[in-house]
Amino acid sequence: MNVVIFEDEVHNAERLIQLIRQCNPDVEVLGIIESIAQGSQWLAEQHPVDLMFMDIQLSDGNCFEMFTHTKVHTPVIFTTAYDGFALQAFKLNSIDYLMKPIEQKELCNALQKFEQFRPAPNYQVDITRIAEEFLRRDHTRFIGRINNQLIYVKAKDIAYLQFSKGVTWATTFAQQRMPLDYSLDQIEKLLDKHVFFRINRQFIIHIDAIKKIMAYYNSRLILQLEPAAAEDVIISRERVNDFKTWLEGGRA
Repeated sequence: MNVVIFEDEVHNAERLIQLIRQCNPDVEVLGIIESIAQGSQWLAEQHPVDLMFMDIQLSDGNCFEMFTHTKVHTPVIFTTAYDGFALQAFKLNSIDYLMKPIEQKELCNALQKFEQFRPAPNYQVDITRIAEEFLRRDHTRFIGRINNQLIYVKAKDIAYLQFSKGVTWATTFAQQRMPLDYSLDQIEKLLDKHVFFRINRQFIIHIDAIKKIMAYYNSRLILQLEPAAAEDVIISRERVNDFKTWLEGGRA
């Protein structure tokens, strides 16, 4: 069986190859595709391959962009750090999905599922539902109130969220600060865990808000954010390992 891997993180691709070979030594990995541009060209050339492992987020965009230009007849197993809304769509419209960090048992099960239910030659990947759910997550909005006026903020514009003095505050990349009508627990469930991480009980941060990461006493880390936070932003000792996994592209 010949497969190709769509993955922009080299160490993630290498680990996936190792896991695939442990599950089935006869699988041959024909290549690793790191970008939407490279992937679109590869799909257009219609290379003969049995199965694709595809990360949702590549270096220059999300994989759904490739499906808008080319009809895809090769089965897909998605490898993703996204969860929540899209999971049912993954189940219905692909061979399978694997949450990062990928576990060998789950990967072996996905390969067995592919072998048992190998699609017909005229199979076509239907990513419409998955794309819709992905975009729904990407455009999540939260509302709040200032002086009896309703306001809202898009999740993708939030640099970090902080719970302080009984109020959840959102700080945007444009340096706006606004109160929201949600607890951090409620917001955390709705955010894309590929780019947001809860570092402690008070803070959830966007990966692009991290300016500097420094060692801190008692095996903790302290972050310098942009926009700057008014107080120290410290990663609790219990969250440090999960934070490092998240930074590497895995799912904490």
